Amino acid sequence: MKIVQFASATIAIAAALSAGRVSVVDAAMDSSELATLCTEVYGDYFEAPNEEPLGPCQWWLSLVGASMGASYKKATGKGVKVGIIDGGLDFDHPDIAPNVDVDLSCSFIYTDTPTAGPEEIGDGDCSNKDAARDYDSHGTHVGAIVAAPINGVGIAGVAPEATIVSIKACVKSGFCFSDSVAAALRYAADIGMDIVNLSLYPDPYLYYCKNDKGQAQILKELQDAVRYAQKKGVLIVAAAGNEASDLQHPIDDAISPDWPPDTAVYREIKNNCRTVPAELPGVLTVSSTGPIGMPGYDQWIAYYSTVGMSRVDVAAPGGSRFRATGLAQDAIISAMSGDDNADDGYWLYLDGLEQEEKSYRGVTSIDQGSRYGFVQGTSMASPVAAGVAALVKEVHPNLSPGAIKALVQNGATKIGCPPNWEPEDEFDQREKCYGKAGRTSFFGHGLVNVNAAAA
Repeated sequence: MKIVQFASATIAIAAALSAGRVSVVDAAMDSSELATLCTEVYGDYFEAPNEEPLGPCQWWLSLVGASMGASYKKATGKGVKVGIIDGGLDFDHPDIAPNVDVDLSCSFIYTDTPTAGPEEIGDGDCSNKDAARDYDSHGTHVGAIVAAPINGVGIAGVAPEATIVSIKACVKSGFCFSDSVAAALRYAADIGMDIVNLSLYPDPYLYYCKNDKGQAQILKELQDAVRYAQKKGVLIVAAAGNEASDLQHPIDDAISPDWPPDTAVYREIKNNCRTVPAELPGVLTVSSTGPIGMPGYDQWIAYYSTVGMSRVDVAAPGGSRFRATGLAQDAIISAMSGDDNADDGYWLYLDGLEQEEKSYRGVTSIDQGSRYGFVQGTSMASPVAAGVAALVKEVHPNLSPGAIKALVQNGATKIGCPPNWEPEDEFDQREKCYGKAGRTSFFGHGLVNVNAAAA
């Protein structure tokens, strides 16, 4: 399942979408108007990191030190290959197209993959490039965070000259089944990826428990694929999850299995269970923050982010909508797939929110005909860290995956536990933050820092 955090859609929005009353361009804010809004809100605290039209909205780049004036003079990710194991990439989007290697892109959605649309099925036959496209925006949003080029359109990525490859393991309905994920990891290794980003967990289980024979078998398949990739020189970067849970302690899982429908059972998770790939050895696991540094914002950790001492390695901005400024722009702006005529679920959802809810003003934008939207989740934090790792790889091309991971961790800005943090509600399983500034359960070794990591 793709790890992305949306607020629940209102009945009015759902009804409007189903009735066709919400147009895909009815609500989207013009990019210049949105940039002005972001400057007014964030400009006194986060310097615009670049001169791209929506650069003033990229508070998250400024927070990790990625900018024209500093990090891009040291490294841009040039020569580094990052595999986006996700739901595909929009090969035609101007903030994807210059840096995507279509020739290497491939879909591992199979004929028997549940809920797969016919246009997504590649069966691992990499000649079908259309099957590796993005039909729901999640992969495109993730890919542009890593490597959107500096080209006068939209945004810039953390590593704006890195090469990204669409390695499709997720269908547009959101499922990322374990066989597709394992095949995608092995393929990434075989084609020489330096880094892969996985903003997902493999369905049908959020946690795989060793005391269940079927789950243990799937877990072994995924572990073997991860080890295979690591031995071939791939650093795996993964989202921690959006369950507001603590991976170090027993937690509740009421959503597994999520396929077939209506088969989920409640279970208490013990430490013989693992969420994958976030809890596998050698993986760089990333939690999510909001815009740390805004006055009055003292939560720091995103309200949905999963945490865990010895589980989370670093934190990165993934957005925490409404928590710092009261605006939707506290999430992460990035590219979204499709055009005015495309039926894109995420885009329709966000655009519908903007039209129906005043608090979502500017959550979508059009720049020079291309789509952008503010989305939040550890899905968004993970590619920020993957971009930082790409910069480290450019500066130190001969380093092993473990050494790159170490530099990203060692270069992170140390953060202690938020002094005034309390659980969000009765469903928040993160009872407290623990540890010291050198390593905490919320932030691991700290907030990723481009300039320190890629020194």
